[in-house]
Amino acid sequence: MAEHPEKQNTQPNHFGEGGRFLLTAAGAVVVILGLQAARGVLLPIMMAGFLAIISYAITKLLSKYLKFPHWLAVTATVIADGGILFGVASIIKFLAADMKNTLQGDFTARMVEKYNELMNWLGNFGLEAQARALVSSPQEVFDMQQLVGLIQTISGQAISFVTTCTLVLVLMTFMLGEAKLFKRNLHRLPNSTKGKEDFTVALRGIQRYLLIKTIASATTGALAWWACAAMEVPFAFLWGLVACLLNYIPTIGSIVAAIPPIIMALLMGGWGDAAVITFCYIFINFMIGNGIEPIFLGKQFGLATSVVLLAVLFWGWVWGPVGMLLAVPIMVLIKLALKNSRDLSWVATIISDEPPPHVEKLNKNIN
Repeated sequence: MAEHPEKQNTQPNHFGEGGRFLLTAAGAVVVILGLQAARGVLLPIMMAGFLAIISYAITKLLSKYLKFPHWLAVTATVIADGGILFGVASIIKFLAADMKNTLQGDFTARMVEKYNELMNWLGNFGLEAQARALVSSPQEVFDMQQLVGLIQTISGQAISFVTTCTLVLVLMTFMLGEAKLFKRNLHRLPNSTKGKEDFTVALRGIQRYLLIKTIASATTGALAWWACAAMEVPFAFLWGLVACLLNYIPTIGSIVAAIPPIIMALLMGGWGDAAVITFCYIFINFMIGNGIEPIFLGKQFGLATSVVLLAVLFWGWVWGPVGMLLAVPIMVLIKLALKNSRDLSWVATIISDEPPPHVEKLNKNIN
């Protein structure tokens, strides 16, 4: 007798949940390796995309209030962005060359002097022998020759940076030029399309985040420049520029930006100057990072703080410094994709820092 058709469709799935998980993990590894291998192509595209998101507000402003034609507004925006990028590259190249010549002077002698002062101070507490056993010479912590080589490398890469910026600006021109078309096509989608509203909200959130982060970074750089100049720290403008750029990197960037001016203040002034610069950087970053930014941004994307930190480290490993700069916007898009995935929506819930639905509804009713 023939087997019943329903019994043929009830065969056990030998693949199982474990097999699907292994396939997903293997696919993730392949994607990550592919992102690393294609960084030369993907980085300019990502940079152009996020620059276009920031700059679209300028294009819209020129078109709406100054009555510029769309093509002229796009051209003016790209020229302004190009001037900023090429200006920053030129300043870094000039200051790096100047610093290289300065560091080859008596900075090594100053560093040895401060090292001996520290050891003598520790000797008052009977800790000099242990300290010298850990660090037998200041070059173990801060090798001036390696620093000079790093600065020379940075100066040499300024030319390649200009080349990359040219490609970024070309891509950005096309993206800004077709922004209206993309927006019109998005509105043509049916209202019931899954993820349409989430994508629109996320895109506006990224634009707001990058715009406010740019203003906060510029303010951080200006205050750091003023503090270093007031304490007569060499290359004060460079440290302000570094603080501005690294402020885009959450948590880690502000810490890294403070290290060079503190060391420079120590070598050129003393322990008191270094303490003052340290306090200034802590105050600036606390005031902006924990005061002003949360007021304007709030919990903009609902990402857990630990997830943001891990994202910075991960994308820094994949794409270098540019990946660290773009880590938060990239994670927003990844979270959106996970949220609208049937099988991986639970991952979006785990990495989220949003309140539960009933708590969010209660807060709205209170407000």
